[in-house]
Amino acid sequence: MSLIRQFILIMSLICLLLATESVAQQSDDLESIRSSIVEARNKGDMDNADILANQLLNQAQIQNRIGFQGEAFYQLARNAMERNQYDASQALLNRAIEIFQEVGALGKLANAYRQLGLTYRYQVNYSEALEYIYRAMQIFQQLNDKASISNTYNSIGVVLERMGQFEESLQAHQKALELNYELENTSGVASSLYNIGDIRRKMGDDELALKYFKDVLKIDQESGNQKDIAYTNHKIGRIHLSQKEFNLAREHINRAFELFKKIQTPRDTDWALNSLAELEMELGNLLEAKKLNDAIIQRAIKGRYRSLLVIAYELAIEIDYRLKDYMSALLNIEAALKQVKVNQEKATEARIEALSVKVYLAANSLEDAFAALQRQKTLEDEILNNKRLDAIARAQAQTEFVRRAQQIKLLEKEKALEQSSRNLWFTIIIAAFVSLFLLYGRYMQKRTNRKLSVLVKTRTKELEVKNQQLAKAYQEMEAISLTDKLTAIHNRRFLENHINADLEQSHRVYREWRDKKTAQPRQSDIVVFVIDMDNFKQVNDQYGHNSGDMVLIQLAQRMADVFRQSDYLVRWGGEEFVAVARFIDRDDATSLAQRMLQAVSDKPFILSQGEALSLTCSIGFASYPPILESERQISWRGLVSLADACLYAAKTGGKNTWIGVASVSSEEILAKEINQRDLPELIDKKLVTVIAP
Repeated sequence: MSLIRQFILIMSLICLLLATESVAQQSDDLESIRSSIVEARNKGDMDNADILANQLLNQAQIQNRIGFQGEAFYQLARNAMERNQYDASQALLNRAIEIFQEVGALGKLANAYRQLGLTYRYQVNYSEALEYIYRAMQIFQQLNDKASISNTYNSIGVVLERMGQFEESLQAHQKALELNYELENTSGVASSLYNIGDIRRKMGDDELALKYFKDVLKIDQESGNQKDIAYTNHKIGRIHLSQKEFNLAREHINRAFELFKKIQTPRDTDWALNSLAELEMELGNLLEAKKLNDAIIQRAIKGRYRSLLVIAYELAIEIDYRLKDYMSALLNIEAALKQVKVNQEKATEARIEALSVKVYLAANSLEDAFAALQRQKTLEDEILNNKRLDAIARAQAQTEFVRRAQQIKLLEKEKALEQSSRNLWFTIIIAAFVSLFLLYGRYMQKRTNRKLSVLVKTRTKELEVKNQQLAKAYQEMEAISLTDKLTAIHNRRFLENHINADLEQSHRVYREWRDKKTAQPRQSDIVVFVIDMDNFKQVNDQYGHNSGDMVLIQLAQRMADVFRQSDYLVRWGGEEFVAVARFIDRDDATSLAQRMLQAVSDKPFILSQGEALSLTCSIGFASYPPILESERQISWRGLVSLADACLYAAKTGGKNTWIGVASVSSEEILAKEINQRDLPELIDKKLVTVIAP
């Protein structure tokens, strides 16, 4: 090799090394600015965070670093979101998304989608929120980014909670919590515990919620994140307020209020101020409370804080009611109902209608009170019906089980091949990019970037389709896991996942009655029926198991004829079934039990050979709450054991009958599961009273 050729080769290598070193140094500088933005925002220094974000944008534009330009827009959007400026945040996030799509930065793109979804959540646009958050989840799953998957589960849980889907929300947060424990992510654990605690608070379990929040506050204080500390203090203050511990409530809410002011978040500041206004109301300082809250309403209208506005209206109605200013209360009810209809919050609308009933009654407007009560009942029925429809929608894949399981395996293989292909293309294009950088300069660099963008979009779209197919298949598999394969009704696992939420709701309603806040509840009891076919073993022995299966299928169909679509029908095991009548009057339980007996005995069952066979069943039932005047709760397993003991009594008493628990007089019984043979002794001691035909 000649000296000249050696010299040219050495100089080329030097130029390449210098160029690489220069690019790396620029990247380090820009990354340092990005880290400083996050640090400033976590400390609540929003002015400095904005200055640094604009500095990042200017430097990225000067260096023509397109990816970092997208990062700058993303950070500016996060800053705007911290200040509750959601319209501005959405515009900046959309700009960042365009850039991340152009350069194929999938991780950053997913983060931007998730943040965009959260801005829609704060604006009470839940359908848009879920759409963007699920887009983010698809990408994070594709990248196998467990930390981001965890954060996204938390975001999904928050939106579902705002939609009133508490059980689904808890499941999402639980998945996030498990991932964060696996990753040893302390801040992620705190976030999940915070969200779970908040749902427990809304479900009425203040003690457990307070325990969660105190644990979270310790983690927040160690991290020094001012906004997280403020949020947790506010939640703790709200629980103390509900427990009438006013000094502790004021201490924590004031701490949150001062921190929100410091980090310049107007919506959150007024959120804490609304709690202080409620505190003044509970202390009897009604005029001071009204003054504070009226100012919050005006700022919420101006700032378009729709969720906060409804909260403030609800407080205004209660203050006016206590002041006996019924005209002002009705005006606030009208404004609140108008806003919740815009927000599409059925549960809140029903709650405000309940307030209007109270105000109309106080104003002696009985006709208007009755009309409001009818509207409230209609709304509550719609809410229950929507939950029923959601449950039906999740139960679609019974006959597709084997095929879907195979499909999932095939799709995962295809996805792996697509990912491998995409990684290969990235490797080839990056190598070409380095060569062209030296040979052709900036023009060819831009041209290659354009080709890269098109390729990334194409591959991303293909992978999104695969992810959607996988997600649908997994959803169907989950539905199957909650369904009894033979009868197509729910199985025991479904009941375990859903009944606690109903018991909590019933307990909450009765507690308000015990606290003399409401009239005695109606249509608020949960009744568990345990149904068992009589002499079923003889059917299997004499006619075969196929005939036995046909009897069980027909029994499930007859149960569906007796009970409502909103009730739970469950195959408990073998020939034993459970029906949960949700939110009825316990006085109606006897007629339901009698109808079920007749549904079984009045019409013969058709066996596999076409023969008709007359059969009977026995039923035991128990109602929740077992003791109306007691605050002490019973577990769902304890409730089923009471009903099962009644079933045993019905069986030993001659079969083809029902026996139910009329009342329980001892709280000790609520703490344990009753053995089938314990019931006669409990009846003799007058601890339990039963009813029978």
